[in-house]
Amino acid sequence: MGFKHFVLGYFVDNAAHGYELIKKCFMDFFPVGPEINQGRLYTTLNKLEKESLIERKTKIQEDLPDQKIIYITPQGRKEFNQWLDSTMDEEDKVKFDFFKQYPFLSKVNYYKHMPPEKAWHKFKEQLEISQNRLCRFNEAREEMIQKRVDHYRIRIIEYGIEVEKVKVLWLKEMISELDEKLGLGENASNK
Repeated sequence: MGFKHFVLGYFVDNAAHGYELIKKCFMDFFPVGPEINQGRLYTTLNKLEKESLIERKTKIQEDLPDQKIIYITPQGRKEFNQWLDSTMDEEDKVKFDFFKQYPFLSKVNYYKHMPPEKAWHKFKEQLEISQNRLCRFNEAREEMIQKRVDHYRIRIIEYGIEVEKVKVLWLKEMISELDEKLGLGENASNK
């Protein structure tokens, strides 16, 4: 998803000021807070305003500084809907996109140059990371359900859960293969 359309999509749902956008836009998927480049955000907001896709209005508040609230314009909504209806950003240009989604695989390409014992330990470490991630994803899903988050966002986290389950299964299989190669048997897998 292009950043421009991501930002427009947020304003389709909510009017907000810039800081609020950073905080709320990502809260379902980044519980600690996203690492977002504020310079990029504000540059994008300025560009969207110049293109008349958003507008800023001043909200006067008693006992507090006035706020600049950002709203999507009818032209911005039209741009967003055209993007939503199009096929833009629906197919990744990467040949094997799972490498991007799981960078650990880049190293696995070269594990043939590593002693099997070290590879075994690397897979065990990754298994623990994936199992912990799976727990966090399940917790996030439950929180989203309790908060009555949009059904489609919940389905996104469920997709992530299924992907993580596949990683866990694959890691267990790799560990099992190395157990056999190293003659460790099932006792070593449980260590």
